[in-house]
This record gives sequence, structure tokens and C-alpha cells, in this order.
Amino acid sequence: MSRHWKILLFGALCLALSAFFLAIMRPPGGRSSAPGQDWPWQVTRVRDGATITVFGLTLGESTVRDAVNKLGRRYELGLFQDQADRLSLEAYFRDAVVGGLNARLVLSAQLPAELLDAIKTHAGSGQSTVAGGRRYPVAAADHELVLGAVITAITYLPAVEFDAGLVRKRFGEPAERIAAKDGAHWLYPALGLDLLLGDNGESLLQYVPPPEFEQRLRAPLRNREEKEHDDTARSIRRDGQSHRPQ
Repeated sequence: MSRHWKILLFGALCLALSAFFLAIMRPPGGRSSAPGQDWPWQVTRVRDGATITVFGLTLGESTVRDAVNKLGRRYELGLFQDQADRLSLEAYFRDAVVGGLNARLVLSAQLPAELLDAIKTHAGSGQSTVAGGRRYPVAAADHELVLGAVITAITYLPAVEFDAGLVRKRFGEPAERIAAKDGAHWLYPALGLDLLLGDNGESLLQYVPPPEFEQRLRAPLRNREEKEHDDTARSIRRDGQSHRPQ
């Protein structure tokens, strides 16, 4: 066999293997992203900034079914009740491939209150959550109903590590940074994004519609920061010493 044909054969084999590995990496039922698409920093403001599109999903418009068609059929559905008895839905994609990157995604979704109440009646007793609420499994009979729920927020946990240089290059300088344990929250209000960057390279990205950024993301962080400050102040007054590292 001539050298030319060996090169052609090798190229065809590489192409076939690439297609094979992409196929087995993609969860069942998921669609492959177009080259250069669906990166976490590709956030598009739509409806005059009223919401955003990211990963091919538009908050406030796309449904859980749209996400399943995009991300694949390996997902779990849950109904959550917070301490104020408010109900919400979540869809958890454990091993999605988005933009060629492995990641976990948690989608928050909503239905009318009467439908959420009905789902809860079918869900059993549920389990307590760390935050003080309860999590209920969604009964199989209600899955079709939940697939029609509208996505209101996306949490994205990439398998690859991020660092400050990458974040600045792809997202730009944040409007604000708020310290967190072993990392910091990089806040991008115009994108509806809170990017938690850990000192170890792990990251967690939360996306909400920009008009809801203050209430849903920034205010809880500020409240937590103020509470920690107050707790430290009380401890200093009580113990007569600072707990800050020397």
C-alpha cells in the first residue's frame, strides 16, 4: 500500500473513532452541540435583557422537555419545599455533555401552584434537606406534567477546572466579587450569572434572568456575608479575641 493511501486510511480511522467516542460520551437522546457552541460563557441577553439564553435554553421560555431533548434522557426529577413551604421543581442531569464538555446541570423549573400541590400529594413523605426543607420524588404518573415545566434557572458544574485567568478571558471582569469559603463569587449582573470559583479550580455557575439577579443571587450572598460578620463580631465581644487568621 502506498504512503498516500496509508495516510488517507489513517485519517478515515481517526474520523471514525472520533465519531464513535462522541457517540458513547453523549447521553442517550441528547443532541450534540455544534462546533464552538454551548460554551458556558456564551450567554445571550434576549427580550431586551429580560432573560438570557445559555446552553441553547432560554430561561422563562424553554421547558424541561426542551432540556431533555438537548441534554439526554439521564435525569432525575425532584419537588422541593423550602422552609416557607414554597414548592419548586428541579431536573438533575448527572452526566451531560454540553459544548463538548462533561458537566452536571441542575435546572430549576416552575408550574402553577395548584399543579405543584397535586404533584406533592402523589409524592409520598419525602426527605429532609440540609437547608431545612424537604425533597420529594416525582411520581412516574407526573413525569409528563413536569416535562412541561418552564425553566427558571440553571446551575452548571463543569468537570474541567477553571482559574481566574480563564474566567477573566471568557467572562470579563466581574461587577463584584464576594468572598466565600475557599474561593469567591464572581458576579455578572448583566448576564444573570454568579460564578463561584474555588481556590482548587472547581467552579459552580448559576444563571437567572438578569432582572432577578439581585433578589435570587446577590442578596442571599450579601445577607450571608453580613450574618458571618455579625457572628464574628459577637464572638469577639464574647471571647475578647479575633478569629481572623494571623
